[in-house]
Amino acid sequence: MSPDKTMPAAQAEAAVAEFNIEEGLDVLQVPPLVRYLACLVMTAMATAIAAGFDRYEAIPNLSLIYVLPVVAGSVFFGLGPALFSAVLGALAYNFFFTEPRLSLAVADTANIWAIVLLFVVACIISAITAWGRRKGIDLERSRRMQAALKTYAGRMAASRSTEDATKLTLAAVTGFFQSPAVVVFAAEAEGEPRVQGAERLSAIEIEAARSAWDLRLAVAGGIYPYDQSRFDFWPVSTFGTRSAVIGVAFDPDRRPANPDAMMDIVALVFGAAIDRCRA
Repeated sequence: MSPDKTMPAAQAEAAVAEFNIEEGLDVLQVPPLVRYLACLVMTAMATAIAAGFDRYEAIPNLSLIYVLPVVAGSVFFGLGPALFSAVLGALAYNFFFTEPRLSLAVADTANIWAIVLLFVVACIISAITAWGRRKGIDLERSRRMQAALKTYAGRMAASRSTEDATKLTLAAVTGFFQSPAVVVFAAEAEGEPRVQGAERLSAIEIEAARSAWDLRLAVAGGIYPYDQSRFDFWPVSTFGTRSAVIGVAFDPDRRPANPDAMMDIVALVFGAAIDRCRA
């Protein structure tokens, strides 16, 4: 069943946005080309500033000005652009400020060591700064995740039907992971499983969903014997006979490190809501 048949499109989009924990969290969502171009511009600005100082007075350790684009790149754009800034900085310092100037040749051995030291220091700083940045993002993501789960649990406690609880769960899971989500209810008698969500499931994905509720274990997609399944499935525990599973189709390039912790909580809350509405 598509979201258009269960709730208006605008309302569905608003519900998904409410649970989006990634919005504005990571500048790495900026296209790679833009990030590298930004680092190129910052290195050019550092060169212009260094040239201004060098024009009027010889300043020792002028190469250290190229550390600034590296730090900025690692803070805002990640390790790759920061290392790109480090390479650009070493080349620019060699080309513009070592003899013979306007050439990549180096006449003085001391300048060779200065260039190498600049590159090594820039690489170390970029790695440390990028590591700290990732830690900060992880902490902020955890804080947002806890707040989103609290909001989800509160909204689920106020749901008045299994249908409302299903809609809210689909919106929440889609918002959490920015990935398509489905809820699959086990077939009653000899019927087919009922699927709610924006995606149609293939036969192998239906089989993976059945395996999840039969074994009461999470089933990962893309892994044998369900290597053709786009979805990971988590079983929803209920006291009744109507079993359900929640499926998420993660982008392989942006798969969370540990989605089980969050999805186990979602499955517990959803199962409790199903039991309460049924009672």
